[in-house]
Amino acid sequence: MNNPAGDRSISFDLVFNVRDLGGLPTESGGFTRPGVLYRADGVQRLAGTDLDRARALRLETVIDLRTLGEIERSGRFPIEDYPLRWHSLPILERMWSDDDLTPTNGAAEFLRNAYLAMLEQGGASLARIVEIVAEGSTVLFHCAAGKDRTGVTAAVLLGLLGVPAAEIIDDYHATAGAMAAFVNWLSVTYPEAIDAMTSQPPEYLEAPPAAMAGFLAAVDERFGSMEGYVTGIGVSAATIDQLRAALVV
Repeated sequence: MNNPAGDRSISFDLVFNVRDLGGLPTESGGFTRPGVLYRADGVQRLAGTDLDRARALRLETVIDLRTLGEIERSGRFPIEDYPLRWHSLPILERMWSDDDLTPTNGAAEFLRNAYLAMLEQGGASLARIVEIVAEGSTVLFHCAAGKDRTGVTAAVLLGLLGVPAAEIIDDYHATAGAMAAFVNWLSVTYPEAIDAMTSQPPEYLEAPPAAMAGFLAAVDERFGSMEGYVTGIGVSAATIDQLRAALVV
């Protein structure tokens, strides 16, 4: 595959799962525009050299997908040091509990169903995210680990842009390596948190391709397409056209 973006990952010291969503092929024969849409994990940790690296991306907008409780506990993107437009748009009503994370039906099935639930719980936020990205500013969206909520948001946006399912699945699975780095950092920096992470079945941390494949197939089955889904949550055809004009070259 000819990918003009090359390696889309971006290295930071204390943020582990940042990728440019540019350079992906679309079914129209184009590519997603590089340098305008990024996915990430906990950018509230950006400081010092990491913040300088973020400035080099020329970010104009950050969308925080975490719950309000997470933001209160961990902070938000350091807009005091890097002023930009910051939006809190959670797509989960609550974080998953230990009781939710059981291996009974396998990680892929659990995650598929959890991602579909995000489409219902986070519909209003996802509609607003599409509108914001369609405005054409340089946007970064993130959650805590950059895997689940961020993965669903990436799938919605890339699906609307006409990126094939196989590419969306590959982008989702690319998070697996970043999760290993994140867990290693947690074990050193916040050892009290590592037990909660490692007590989960390992598949939950590995971004199994089957989870995203099942999610995308269910979207097509339930809504006809990703466009069918976002139209149902109130996104206009004009906004979808604007999104594609801004992000596909």
